[in-house]
Amino acid sequence: MIVNKLAMKAYSFTMREKQVIRKILTGMSTKELAEELCISIYTVQDHLKSIFEKTGVSSRNELVWEVFSKFCFDATE
Repeated sequence: MIVNKLAMKAYSFTMREKQVIRKILTGMSTKELAEELCISIYTVQDHLKSIFEKTGVSSRNELVWEVFSKFCFDATE
């Protein structure tokens, strides 16, 4: 799949937010994300809150749908 980079910029995701999104798309839990990125669970939750606000969603499932339906986001990029 190809990432529409201009569309992704429209949300103004930080690099860390993009990393969190990629990990969510692979099915990682908050705890796994924290361990993988060497940050606290609370920091992951803060990133998720920011991502949800920027995309207008309220859950991980909605985020996955939003990302795939609009951007064909490649989790391996």
